[in-house]
Amino acid sequence: MKHVNKQMGISLVEILVALVISLFLLGGIVQVYVGNKVTFKFTNALAEVQENGRFAVDMMSQDLRMAGEWGCINFDPSDTSNVNNTLGGTTVPTYDPDLHDFDNRDGIEGTENDGLNGSDSLTIRGGKTVQANIVSPFRTAADQSIVSTVATSLEADDIVLVQRCGANDLLIAAEADVLRVTSVDHSLSAGTQSEITFSAPKSQQYQNDASLIELQTVAYSIAAGASGEPALFRADFETNQELVEGVENMQILYGIDTDTPGDQFPNRYVDSTLVGANFQNVVAIRVMLLVRSIDDRITEAPQTYTWIGGAQILAPDRRLRQVFSNTIALRNRIGSL
Repeated sequence: MKHVNKQMGISLVEILVALVISLFLLGGIVQVYVGNKVTFKFTNALAEVQENGRFAVDMMSQDLRMAGEWGCINFDPSDTSNVNNTLGGTTVPTYDPDLHDFDNRDGIEGTENDGLNGSDSLTIRGGKTVQANIVSPFRTAADQSIVSTVATSLEADDIVLVQRCGANDLLIAAEADVLRVTSVDHSLSAGTQSEITFSAPKSQQYQNDASLIELQTVAYSIAAGASGEPALFRADFETNQELVEGVENMQILYGIDTDTPGDQFPNRYVDSTLVGANFQNVVAIRVMLLVRSIDDRITEAPQTYTWIGGAQILAPDRRLRQVFSNTIALRNRIGSL
């Protein structure tokens, strides 16, 4: 007769050994997870900071390169006799005469430490890259309209410069008019021409030696964004747009030409207080942006970053920070080799 062995259970010692082994395995898994999470947060924050910084610098650089763009005419804010400005007394809600005065204010203006965290602000005036040529039928001076090659970007309340690019007629006082658009019809000649109506008459009958360029005023500043984070704002005629979140500070240095006579190359870079009223001498701009991550507790300890004049600044938190700097030549002022 065979005896059946009774099933033996797991002893307490075996359970304790299994638990210890499980704890080691679980601890390793948790450590790997935490390490991967920390690496992911840092990598994500770094990508966020770099993308925001590069986009902000690139956007500002594009606008700065168009500062003082007046097409083919020779424009000097100290002598505006060749420009007929029709915008006086305008009632356009989005038009601020102090901000958008093109023929009395300079193409570049800046203020010092008046923004969030002591940041600077910058105002840029000039034309946009796309121009349209004036075509037949040529409207008389009294006619408040003009026909051009297609100008699809134009819409009501835009400000434009209509300019003569041919030989100057001494019998005509102004070579260009600054006008406000009231309506645009892009349907002429099967959509290849635009009829543009203005709020005031032109100074002359423009013909095929003339062109049209849209003017813009852009102001950059640092302020609190919708989420409460500091942000770079870009204001134009119609909107004050939060452009990039996480831009904590912006400092501007102005490259001025101090030679007599000027050679249109910067001799030194100074802040706006040292430029004073002589922004016409500015031929280059150096932009410095301090961009931080949106999330805190990214770094193990507060960062030290290099700021204006090589100063070493200890951050007040554990956000990731990076300084972006770019020097932009004002192509409408800079000299050529």
